[in-house]
Amino acid sequence: MKNDSHENFLDLFVEQGGFINENLIIKFDDEKGFGVFSKDNIPPDSILIDVPHNLLIPVNKVDNITKFKNTFKQKYFENIISNNEQLRHHPLLSNNFELKIINKVLRNNENLNKDFSKKHKEFSHLTIEKKKIELLSLTRAIFIGGYNTKFFMPMMDLVNYHNEGLNYSTSKDGNIYLKSTKNIKKNEEILINYTDATDAISFFLGHGFVDDSYNSFKIKKNELNLNLSTISTFNEKYFSKENNIYTFKEDIIFNKNSFSLNINKFLEIFPLNQRKQMLIKILKKYKNSISIDVEDYNLAKDSIILKNFFKSVELYTNIIDNYLKLIAKK
Repeated sequence: MKNDSHENFLDLFVEQGGFINENLIIKFDDEKGFGVFSKDNIPPDSILIDVPHNLLIPVNKVDNITKFKNTFKQKYFENIISNNEQLRHHPLLSNNFELKIINKVLRNNENLNKDFSKKHKEFSHLTIEKKKIELLSLTRAIFIGGYNTKFFMPMMDLVNYHNEGLNYSTSKDGNIYLKSTKNIKKNEEILINYTDATDAISFFLGHGFVDDSYNSFKIKKNELNLNLSTISTFNEKYFSKENNIYTFKEDIIFNKNSFSLNINKFLEIFPLNQRKQMLIKILKKYKNSISIDVEDYNLAKDSIILKNFFKSVELYTNIIDNYLKLIAKK
């Protein structure tokens, strides 16, 4: 399909009420795929893309991606199916050998391992049509908080991910739009951050690709279970207790070289002189829960899924190392 069919779909998108800035162009790269770039300088506060509410496609309303009475939806799905490399190399498509290696690498991280194994099993039981919809949802759809559901967003989903990218906004009439926050130079790629903070491995296992800009790590709520026998008081708003096991009830997020404010509430359960070392100890535990044998690298040399998975593991450990260094300085 390449650029020609995207240009045709762009015309249809505009005919249906969509908007794309006149100084933007869609380009195809053999390595990166499609992206949106500026043809000329674009000033701050300019609308880049605006997707009308009636062109948003709720994922939970899609039952079959080949049979639409609506021409716009039909053309949209034809486009993304023929130009989505992640559909062919998503980790949910792992064969038994690939799944075995992934489970082996994650074996000491119970939460990551259990979560992916569950999703892989559920995916394997879907019909072929449902599998296609699920993969498209994971690789192309975006969650909109105001509607509490995921949508396919025509044209918006051509904007590639970057951790420091723009954030989409929702207008009063339900449109989803992207606005420039600074001067965009000629030939600059437009980038978007469309996901909440998690960790690099979960990001890959969900979205099916690895992005070097990713810089987040998350300790999920109820994941930290501390066996502490010397604690006399604790904050019940943040901790639950069963016997001597204290469980932190909120997510702790490390993102863009900063920490969520509730990290102080978590550390308050430890004596003041132990807090820094306890945080370092916890992060090292997460880092050391993931390990790749040299043999695994050699066995995986012909698997694109495993190559990308190993990249996500390397990024995962590098991100934790980065935050360990920041903590050591504070």
